[in-house]
Amino acid sequence: MNLTQITTVLAALGSAAFGGVLFGFSTLVMPGLDASPPAAAVATMQQINKVAPKSLLAVDIFVTLVLCLGVAIAAVLRMRGDGGLGAGLVLLGCVLYVVSFTITAIYHIPHNDAFASVAADGPNAAQAWRDYARPWELWNHVRAASALAGSAAMISGLLVRSA
Repeated sequence: MNLTQITTVLAALGSAAFGGVLFGFSTLVMPGLDASPPAAAVATMQQINKVAPKSLLAVDIFVTLVLCLGVAIAAVLRMRGDGGLGAGLVLLGCVLYVVSFTITAIYHIPHNDAFASVAADGPNAAQAWRDYARPWELWNHVRAASALAGSAAMISGLLVRSA
């Protein structure tokens, strides 16, 4: 295995880890919060949003972004040569991960930051939770699917290349 292949595997694993966490959020955490009293849902999500930027997941997000950018450049260079389908799939995987990262950066982080000002025990907590949770979940589904599909595309590109 050469350095580009190892880097691609690491990028694919990082993308899968990110997508897996997001999938877990979509299928377990958000439904659990939705079933909780609004004050509990608001307070819990606010705590999760405080912890997330300091977590190992944040490290994974940024390291995977850097890896994907490097892998994408290598894939483009290979496509100019004899890379063909394998390089195209790897490039697609990197693009899909960047889409997931971008949704996080331009949608989730600003919404999470704005949600921090909601009073969990305030009279508008239930409405604030509904207004926050529905679109947040929709975009979370999209970024989870994008990261997971990106990982699958990168691995598929490696398999096509080695076949």
